Amino acid sequence: MISFLIKYKRAILIITLAFFIGSIAYIGLDSYQSGAFRDKIAMVGNTPITYRMFSKATDTQIRALQKNGLDIDAQMSNIIKQQVLSGLINEEILNQAAEEFGIAVADYEVALDIHSSPLFSQNGQFTKQAYEDAVKYQVGATPAQFEEQIRRSKLADRFRMALYSIYKLTPEEVRFSYLTQNGNMKNFEKNKADFEKQLFETKMETAQQAFLEDFNNRVQIKTFLDQE
Repeated sequence: MISFLIKYKRAILIITLAFFIGSIAYIGLDSYQSGAFRDKIAMVGNTPITYRMFSKATDTQIRALQKNGLDIDAQMSNIIKQQVLSGLINEEILNQAAEEFGIAVADYEVALDIHSSPLFSQNGQFTKQAYEDAVKYQVGATPAQFEEQIRRSKLADRFRMALYSIYKLTPEEVRFSYLTQNGNMKNFEKNKADFEKQLFETKMETAQQAFLEDFNNRVQIKTFLDQE
């Protein structure tokens, strides 16, 4: 196991998705017929994560790794699939949570992202043809599908940032925690930046776990990856 981790250390670091929820409680596979995974790879409440979406995301990750000169064997492929599925489920959780709190992404925000991207421009100017060609041939999606994915990504980010802002540290909290942990304020200014970063990470982990437990108590999550 150790040799495996050493061998794939770089690849694992590359494919680890930057979603803030570290683990998901997957619940029972028994209620689904074998073969259900053919059209959906997971369910978050009543919302399916389609096998097509999962397959495309997995292929994209594999191509990116191969472009970085990494060989993808069966073990590495399984890791990628698990990471991709976790990422898709996490994004769906964040989208559902955002909608519950009334958070939304306006059409003009999606349009602004598209029009300002150099991927869809010719001679520095956005063109509809360049956009449609890139989405069709590079992403393998329709403009509507691509725009919906942008909206979902922005919505997930917006909810994540809202959660971060709720649990933002105050100067008083940082000082009190430092004093409690060390028994004095010696070297506080010197260590403040690193201590504050660690304190925030600890606080967010606690908040994230509470959020995850609450979500799982209300919404059932199922995955069919093992049936693939």
